Amino acid sequence: MIIRRGCSSVDAFPLLSYFASSSNLARCLLHLSHSSSTFSTFVTDTNAITDPTTNRAQFLDSLRNVKTLDTSLNFFHKMVATKPLPSVKDFNLLFTIIAKMKHYSASISLIKHLFSLGMKPDKYTLNIVINCLCRLKHTPFGFSILGLMIKIGVEPSMVTLNSIVNGLCIEGNVAEAVRFAGHLEDMGYQCDKYTHGAIINGFCKMGHTSAAVSYIRRIEENNSNLHVTPYNTVLDSLCKDGMVSEALGLFALMIGKAIQPDHFTYNSLIHGLCNFDRWKEAATLLANMMRKGIMPDVQTFNIILDEFCKTGMISRAKSIISFMVHMGLEPNVVTYNSVISAHCLLNQMKDAMNVFDLMVPKANGCSPDVITYNSLIHGWCKAKNMDKALFLLGEMVNKGLDPDVITWNTFIAGFCKAGKPVAAKELFFTMHKHGQVPNLQTCSIILDGLFKCQFYSEAMSLFRELEKMNLDLDIDIYCVILDGMCCYGKLNDARELFSCLPSKGVKIDVVTYTIMIKGLCQEGLLDDAEDLLMKMEANGCPPNDYTYNIFVQGLLRRYDIPRSRKYLLLMRGKGFSVSAATTELLISYFSANKENRTFQEFVQQFS
Repeated sequence: MIIRRGCSSVDAFPLLSYFASSSNLARCLLHLSHSSSTFSTFVTDTNAITDPTTNRAQFLDSLRNVKTLDTSLNFFHKMVATKPLPSVKDFNLLFTIIAKMKHYSASISLIKHLFSLGMKPDKYTLNIVINCLCRLKHTPFGFSILGLMIKIGVEPSMVTLNSIVNGLCIEGNVAEAVRFAGHLEDMGYQCDKYTHGAIINGFCKMGHTSAAVSYIRRIEENNSNLHVTPYNTVLDSLCKDGMVSEALGLFALMIGKAIQPDHFTYNSLIHGLCNFDRWKEAATLLANMMRKGIMPDVQTFNIILDEFCKTGMISRAKSIISFMVHMGLEPNVVTYNSVISAHCLLNQMKDAMNVFDLMVPKANGCSPDVITYNSLIHGWCKAKNMDKALFLLGEMVNKGLDPDVITWNTFIAGFCKAGKPVAAKELFFTMHKHGQVPNLQTCSIILDGLFKCQFYSEAMSLFRELEKMNLDLDIDIYCVILDGMCCYGKLNDARELFSCLPSKGVKIDVVTYTIMIKGLCQEGLLDDAEDLLMKMEANGCPPNDYTYNIFVQGLLRRYDIPRSRKYLLLMRGKGFSVSAATTELLISYFSANKENRTFQEFVQQFS
């Protein structure tokens, strides 16, 4: 498609007919219409721009050293102080660097400042503005600049249009991006791999992986060649969605199209296979990868090592580290964190600290991070060794690492488990001093800890404070409160709160019902418990195996054998297992009723 340069008639640009068809985009165009004359006086033909004739090499060399926002701002101020001013082309180089550092607002501000100095931006400057606006989720304003470019006779390139497509996808408006791409092709533009890549990435980020696969197949049917990146995006999403076989099918299609896989391709597939214990296939893929001359990188080994750690095979994980070093690869913080976390979960704190000590002396950037300390703190808290946990907290802060909400939640749970609920409550209220706001999980942990440590009144007092704060308390918080009330014999209070939950906008789940059934059984209100069990089915929340076991235990404790038998048979019919606690009660009553033949037959049937 060719657009005549310098044409001033908007009718000459069919692209505007698309803009006019959308009320939203039309409003965006109007937003900057009042300043179009100002912009038109600033836009210049890039052919008229000349490069500086002096110190050009030095200028470009200095530009390569711009790595941070501060240095880029200093560089900009030096440029605007230069007489005569460098060309707009040179400023564009700087703006591009700033945009690549993701300082989009700063880039726009500097361009605006340049306008105020009378510098005339070219179409590349406007491309940068559109890209930055779209990255900041201001795509409507990006459309406004695009419409302005067309109005003053500047033909947008696919680079410009791809920024718009990407912006729509970033904002979650993937369907609109697909429609826009279709309109572009209708008007003679050729959508390229970047257009398709943005749309595919948008589908995957929205969780619409199947739509992304369909889009890829449609593109391939039209003989439009894609590069490896869009395939990698979809493969990774399929694996994360548990659709590993589908990912392998797409991988085969990719190979059939002679698209060469890279590290990211293999890492995604190996990760997906390992997650489903398909070790043999993962090993085959790893061998295939190496045969193609693509050597495993640190991330590849971290994936395999992490899966070993999750399955408790720590010795194998450590052998992976040795192999990495043998291959000349340096383990990173992710590598060590996986091993430390595995040791902590298995209560092997001495081993965890030994691995931690390996990290500390390293001078290669592999220093412990917040995740490292959180794992160790959790391990020591679980072991009820709060002194060592607190020592690590102090060391963490001294190293300039800020504890996050997970750190504080771990300490609060640790103090509660260690029987120190007062310390836990104090910590709860001092989190703000360290810039951390307690989340709902924090609230749930502290409330549960107070109840378990016999601090009923303190727990209820805190709960009332939370209600006054107008927080959107979730069902987990209410379950903790209901369970605490039932355990302390406050069944009437629990029933009243339970009945109010729907009016609070809280959806009652199977755990909530089970807590109430257990509370009713503890008070001997078996008929009420059975009524509630029936209501669960009617309310679309069927009881699970735990609910039935709780109710049967309540029946057995009250020697209600007929109903116990009825519900045990019902459980069997539903495929639910009798729990260890229920079996223990059956065996106990078997021993106590050896003379009762009917009871003996009943117990033997289910134990």
